[in-house]
Amino acid sequence: MSQTPPDTLVVTADTRLEKLHSRHAASLFQQIDRHRDYLCQFVNWTPFNTQLSDTALFVKKCEQEAEQGIGYVWAICVEGQAVGTLSFNPAIDWQNRTAHIGYWLSPTYQGRGIVSQGVIRLIEATKTHFSRYILKCAVHNLRSNQVATRCGFEWIGQQKNAEQIGEVLYAQNIYQRLE
Repeated sequence: MSQTPPDTLVVTADTRLEKLHSRHAASLFQQIDRHRDYLCQFVNWTPFNTQLSDTALFVKKCEQEAEQGIGYVWAICVEGQAVGTLSFNPAIDWQNRTAHIGYWLSPTYQGRGIVSQGVIRLIEATKTHFSRYILKCAVHNLRSNQVATRCGFEWIGQQKNAEQIGEVLYAQNIYQRLE
């Protein structure tokens, strides 16, 4: 039932989405380690990614999920350097043609439209596979919520106590885009 999304997508002249591979691990870990204090405000996985081997293990897990067709992760590469990820989070609902999108980006590269352009490009490239895309954003993550609206997602509700980041349990805004 599953179909394979593209391995590489050109987003702009200097930005590409590349299927996550072991070659991206060092660059991603460098971004995570350098910006750990910032990232830990918005994602729950920084305490579990404290050394390069943790990032390499994550990449391997993502490669296995892609082989199984349950999730896909692309490195967001700017001028050849991996600076974040964009993903269809597990488990993709192939039967109902629904994908849940996730992303993170180094703060050094934020504010340039990179994630918004990447999400739009990914949807364009996969709309023959999916008719519904879902984004869930912690309510305090204003930039992530702005990505959803810029990319044409519609707010469909809010789930209380949905995402624990550090010691805080946040509500999530839920957005969808129908194709």
